[in-house]
Amino acid sequence: MKQLPLLLAVIAGFAGSLTGFAQDAPSAVGPVLKLYQSGRLPAARQAPVVEMICNRGNEHDLRVVFDQLVSAEGMSEDLRLQAIGWLYEASATRKVKPTGDLSGLVDLVKSKNPRLRQAVIRLAAAWRVAEVAPTLEALAKSPETSPELRQVAIGGLVDLLGERSRDSLVALVGADHDFVTRRQAAAALVSVDLPVAAKQAAKLLADATSKDDSAPLLEAFFERKDGTDTLATELKLAKLNEDVAKRALRHMYSVGRNDAELSAVLSKAAGVAADPPPPTPEEVAQLAEIIVKQGDPKRGELIFRRADLSCYRCHSLNRAGGQVGPDLSAVGGSSPLDYVINSVLNPNLAVKEQYVTRVFETVDGKVFTGIIIDRDESRVRLRDSKGETIVLPTSDIDFEGEGPSIMPAGLTKFLTKDELIDLVRFVSELGKPGPYAPPTVPTIYRWKRLTNPAEELTKDVPHLEHLRQFVFSAPDEDWSSVYARFDGSVPLAELKQSPKTVEFAILKGEFTVTDGGTVQIAIQSGSGVQAWVDSQPITSEGGGVVTVESGRHAIIIRTPIIDAPEATLKVQLLRPAEGSAQYEIVTGS
Repeated sequence: MKQLPLLLAVIAGFAGSLTGFAQDAPSAVGPVLKLYQSGRLPAARQAPVVEMICNRGNEHDLRVVFDQLVSAEGMSEDLRLQAIGWLYEASATRKVKPTGDLSGLVDLVKSKNPRLRQAVIRLAAAWRVAEVAPTLEALAKSPETSPELRQVAIGGLVDLLGERSRDSLVALVGADHDFVTRRQAAAALVSVDLPVAAKQAAKLLADATSKDDSAPLLEAFFERKDGTDTLATELKLAKLNEDVAKRALRHMYSVGRNDAELSAVLSKAAGVAADPPPPTPEEVAQLAEIIVKQGDPKRGELIFRRADLSCYRCHSLNRAGGQVGPDLSAVGGSSPLDYVINSVLNPNLAVKEQYVTRVFETVDGKVFTGIIIDRDESRVRLRDSKGETIVLPTSDIDFEGEGPSIMPAGLTKFLTKDELIDLVRFVSELGKPGPYAPPTVPTIYRWKRLTNPAEELTKDVPHLEHLRQFVFSAPDEDWSSVYARFDGSVPLAELKQSPKTVEFAILKGEFTVTDGGTVQIAIQSGSGVQAWVDSQPITSEGGGVVTVESGRHAIIIRTPIIDAPEATLKVQLLRPAEGSAQYEIVTGS
């Protein structure tokens, strides 16, 4: 723990004042627990203490944290949220929860803070606190409940009631509810009664339109042993809208799945050809000739960026993008064209060791596939095709085996031959001298876009208080990733992907400073752009020089959304003549 030296110093400072406290039962965190119970630990230093207790303490130690958690004045709201997460982790990985009555969570479930409310529901479900079930059932049925809260409430009901939740879930899948509610209930049914869930899901998909997103429903079947085959059996009896089937099929391939039975049913409904066989060496050679003569890398980059292919979900360019597949920035400069062709058309042919997936089946029938991040005797951490981290207690694992490539064979069947030629030409040019050579100037390639910016941020130029309230304090889930093109520019037209019609977008780029000093922020864009480094405004449209201390810093950009191909944004970090700062741009997904 990074804060351990500081924590030990604090403990030593309080040691002399703890003599009068009664001795607790043997505990791995005894001294730390006494420090926390003393009431003399400053609020600013409580988080590492609470974290240590949750990570290493026994059920009696966790009870001390729990009592503070449910006490109105026991914790700040931020610490309460963190503590809930640590307690949940202790329950999931170490199978430890506080001793005694846990019904005190009932009042926290009614919190007005939506993040806290959802976290408490997850914790109550993990601990099997039956007293919260009536509240969760009411939330699931109420039309006033937000989709996010209803999702968590339904999941909590399933965890608490198991098979007894079946009838309530079937009722929620009924046609008198909106599509999202029906989808959430059908997905929850998968872990309760797979055959019933498949029948209800088939009915729901038959009622769906091209605007309805079936992805979360499919995900539930992906995570269940025999899930996709059971769903495929029911879908054979249903009549799906062609666009609904296409959308489902695209999502299936975008997350690395090409389960044969489900793929066949959806392909038939979508009017899409079955998965083509891997190319022969002769076919690869013929295709290579066409790619060299006809392929256009500029058009290919547009295809790479298409949402329906989800290339950025797994792969990164200049270290910006998914982390479950290799960074492709230099692949063309280090690999022959036939290798690139085979990697696209037959991804299972040669998978590098660090990208070999593992499949885990749990004792309750769930299936998880991903790249192993790390493991120990108590748990395994995976990164799945969506870039999300999954933690599996080793005691829950029933089977482990090698899985297929995260990139499924057949993904390119959604492309025309010309599109395939352009896409491969783009990938084959990456890393070669010219426009796709490795960048030499530090450039922000991964941006975070505020998904639903407050009106105060888009109507007028925001002042510092608005930035603090709506930007700096926005949780991670309020941001979505936006990736620059290989040349570092972000097409402003692509920023139109928002449920609200807004004229401005709020972007955040980040960099980490190891040695403080001055940094020049160079901004290439049209007029109407405002920028800040943390709370420092950059008054010139072309950027400016700022002084930064060591640590992580944010570049906030407010840019108009312009629907024109030539309208772009590019931000680089340069070293001024007298600059001394040492820094690195934050990349990743």
